Amino acid sequence: MDMVDVIKNMYEKQGLSQSEIARRLNRSRTTIRRYINGSASIYRRETDPSSPKKNAIRSIVETWLSEDKQAPRKQKRTRYKIFKDLVRLHDYDGSYSTVKEVVNDIKGLSNETFVPRHHQPGRHGEFDFGELYIDIGLERVRVYLHAYQLPFSNKRFGYISLRATQEEMFASHKKAFLHFEGVPYRMRYDNLKQAVTRVLKGTAREENRHFVRFREQFGYDAEFCDPAKGNQKGDVEGCVGYIRRNFFSPVIKIKTVAELEKLNDRLAKWCKEEAETTSVPDTNYTVAELFKQEQSKLQLIPSHIDIVGKYITAKANHYSMIPVDLNFYSVPVKYAHRQTDVLVGARTIVVYYKAKEIARHNRSFEKKRQYYDATHYIELFKKKPYTVVNGKPIAQLHPSFGVFFARAYHQECVKNCIDVLKLLKIYTEDQVATAIELAMAYSTYSTGGVTNILNQLQTDEPQIQKLKTFKRPDLIEAKVTPVNLKKYNSLIKGKVLS
Repeated sequence: MDMVDVIKNMYEKQGLSQSEIARRLNRSRTTIRRYINGSASIYRRETDPSSPKKNAIRSIVETWLSEDKQAPRKQKRTRYKIFKDLVRLHDYDGSYSTVKEVVNDIKGLSNETFVPRHHQPGRHGEFDFGELYIDIGLERVRVYLHAYQLPFSNKRFGYISLRATQEEMFASHKKAFLHFEGVPYRMRYDNLKQAVTRVLKGTAREENRHFVRFREQFGYDAEFCDPAKGNQKGDVEGCVGYIRRNFFSPVIKIKTVAELEKLNDRLAKWCKEEAETTSVPDTNYTVAELFKQEQSKLQLIPSHIDIVGKYITAKANHYSMIPVDLNFYSVPVKYAHRQTDVLVGARTIVVYYKAKEIARHNRSFEKKRQYYDATHYIELFKKKPYTVVNGKPIAQLHPSFGVFFARAYHQECVKNCIDVLKLLKIYTEDQVATAIELAMAYSTYSTGGVTNILNQLQTDEPQIQKLKTFKRPDLIEAKVTPVNLKKYNSLIKGKVLS
C-alpha cells in the first residue's frame, strides 16, 4: 500500500480529518489535501541534479585516465593524486569525494559497501607486504614492510627487509609470533607467490611446499583472499599504510645496512607503545588491554625451532662444497661427494647430514662466490701439508694467518698450523688473529704460545703458565751452587761485611 492509499483510507474509512492525518503523518495539511483530491503524486527523481563541480573537472580527469592506460600499473594516478593535481594545476576548490565520484563514474565503478566482520580472540592473524623507502648512507633504498595484525585486538607488528623473499617472510613470521607471544590458529593472506603456487577454483589453492612445511612447523592454517579482494584482510591493509605514514614519515635515515636490525627493534618497540595509547573502535579498551584478553587464546610457539627457511638438498663436490643459489659453501671434507639437506634461512645457511648439523654459514646474496670454513679442511691439511700455505680456505682468513702458517711451515711446524686452526672452533677469527700477531712479534710459532696469549687476552689478570718442556738438554746437567743467605744476617745486627 503506497502513501496515497494510506491517506485515503484514513480519510474515507476511518473518518479522520485532514488536520489529524497531517499530525499523525507529520505532513502539511496542503500535502494531505492534494493526496485526497488525487492531484498529488509521489516525487520521483528522473534525472541527476546538475553538479557544476563535476562538470568542470570531468574532461580533465578523462584525459588523465586515458594517459594512465600506458603507464606501469603501480605508477598510475590514484584518486587522491588526481585531487591534488586538480587543486595544484586547475585551482579546484571542490571536495575529494566529488573527485572520487567522477573517477568512479568514468571507470564504471560503484562505491562498494561491506559488512563489518566479527572476530574471535586468537583465531585469526593477517599478513601483508608493503613497499617504502629509507635512506641508507647517501642512497635512497626501497625496502619491504612485513605487516602483521591480530584483528580482534588490532595488535600490530612491523618488520622491514631489503628483499621480499620467502625466507625473509618466514623469518618475519617467527619474529611476529614472538612479538605476539603466541601463534594464531589461522593466518589470512592474499595470493602472494611466496605462499601460493596456483589459484584454483573457488577458495582452493595449490600452496608452495616450503610454505606448507613452515606453517605446519608452527601449527596454523592458511586462509587466502579472493583474487583482487584485499578488503577481505582489510585490517592489515590499513596496518601497512598506518605504519608507513606514522613511523616512516619523514623518511628514516641510517648509516649502513648493519643498522637495519636496530631499526627493526625500534619499530617493534613503537608498535608496543602504540598499543598502549590506541583505542579499539566500538570498545572501551586500548589495543594493549584487549590484547591481554587475546593473548591467552593464542597457540604456544614451538620452542625447538631456531632458524626458519626453506629446505633443499645439495650434493657436496670434490672440493667439499655445496651449491646454494649460485654460491658455494664448504662442509667438512668427510662429507664430500655426499647428499646433504640444507636449510636456507634469511641470513644463515645450515647444512645437515642425516639430521645432524655439519656446517653453518652466513648467507651471501652475491653470485658465483665461494665461502669456506677453514676448520672443515683440517683432516685434509694433515694429509697435504703444503695446502695450509696456498689453499683458498686459508686465503679467506685474516692475512696474519697466511703469514704465520708460511713461517711455521718453513720451520717444519705444520702441526702447529693445524692446532692453531683448531682454535677457531673455540675463539673467533679476530681473537685468534690478534693472538698470532702478538706471537709473531715475539718470534713464537708454537700452538702453546698462541694459546697462552689467547688466555691472557681473555682475562684482566694475566696468569703465567708454568713451562712443561725444557728444550736445552745441554744444560740439564749444569749445577748451580745455592746461595748462602746467612751471611746477610750481619746487616741486621749492624755489622759490616768484610
